[in-house]
Amino acid sequence: MPTRRVRRAGAGLVALALAVATLAGCIGEPEEPYTPSGTAAVEGEAVLDPWFDAVRGDADDAADVVVLGDSVSEGSGLRDHLERRWVDRLQAQLRERSGTPDCPTTPGGWQGTTSLVPAYYQASSLPDPQVRGMTTLTPDLGPGGRGMALEPGASITWKVRAESVDIGYRTRFGGGPFEVRIDGEIPYDGLAVATDADGGAERRTWSSGDLGPGTHTITVRNDVKGSTARRAVITDLMPYRGDRDRCVHVLDASRSGVSARTISQTPGYLRDSLSLEPDLLLVPLGFNDRRTGSNAREFGESLDSVIGQAREYGYDGPILLVGWFTPAPVRGQASWTGYLRVMQGLTRREGVSFIDLSPVLPAADPSSRYFRDGLHPSEQGQPLIADVLTEVLVPPGDGTPTTSGSATPSSSSGPSSADPAKRPEESSGTP
Repeated sequence: MPTRRVRRAGAGLVALALAVATLAGCIGEPEEPYTPSGTAAVEGEAVLDPWFDAVRGDADDAADVVVLGDSVSEGSGLRDHLERRWVDRLQAQLRERSGTPDCPTTPGGWQGTTSLVPAYYQASSLPDPQVRGMTTLTPDLGPGGRGMALEPGASITWKVRAESVDIGYRTRFGGGPFEVRIDGEIPYDGLAVATDADGGAERRTWSSGDLGPGTHTITVRNDVKGSTARRAVITDLMPYRGDRDRCVHVLDASRSGVSARTISQTPGYLRDSLSLEPDLLLVPLGFNDRRTGSNAREFGESLDSVIGQAREYGYDGPILLVGWFTPAPVRGQASWTGYLRVMQGLTRREGVSFIDLSPVLPAADPSSRYFRDGLHPSEQGQPLIADVLTEVLVPPGDGTPTTSGSATPSSSSGPSSADPAKRPEESSGTP
């Protein structure tokens, strides 16, 4: 695995340098390692202290990171073995470094990921659960805006390797009940889960009991007869393997193509993501604001609005803004440097920190093995992101590597049931 030099350089600053980024040991590829030319600095490191405390206590209570990102975080371009995404590798590596016993680090859940699984992935390459019947996508609901409304008779099915699961759903006025089947059987409390709400709508979860180890088939069905107005909105599934309410969890609440501007104008999207009750909100945005013509100042205003709304919704934990690698130049698009400066400036807000990863990650280059185009990391590029963020999010002075567990990708994965016709193919260069 890669080795690093971590230097604590005064209050509010962490200087990180990847001394040797040897991926050969991680993914079995005998190629030259990537060696960065600079260091990455965290502005306002003290902001992360509540997160460090959560990690230190993860044997008794879960330490949750919610990633509010775009296609770089959702994993656009990957088709299976989702444990190769940086969100999954980061979770595995933080668990290894924390040393908390019995926190699984091997692939599991859905197609290798033990992160949150949405009702559908916005990135068309990723493997969706199986859907039958009439459905409507709800891009303003669910973590990452990836909820799905089931019309009467419609169903959604995940086949997951887990010992228990949570099913996320959205209440609404006139919402229809749904039925849960696990391995073909209906649990006593899964016959008619109500989603109707006279008051405010919100994301809730239905939790299974102990399912036992192995692979289980989870089906949610709208079993209402008659009126098509009685829809049931399903948002996500969360698989557990003995790590419910404990261990580090890095939760994917990303959406390919999303911008800070869109999130700032879609309250349900942000509220449902925050319903995951994060100990840390990690926000790596900006590429789509830049791509769609929002200049750096406008991006800053949108991002500032997202931060303000998060506080209004009751989230008082740390927020870490992440500046990505430098994207390939595109005629007519502004320099990425301005967007990084805007993010850095937002650390004036209480509880907000920032890290610029562009000095320690390779610039996006379609001819590089680390990128599949001028923006999206490849299977070799995704681990580089996880490696750097691991060093940032391990508590200072903690995190001695352990020999238990493994973040090595599994060679087996279930077949994909993705239906590309369900949503539009994202255009090239859309994160």
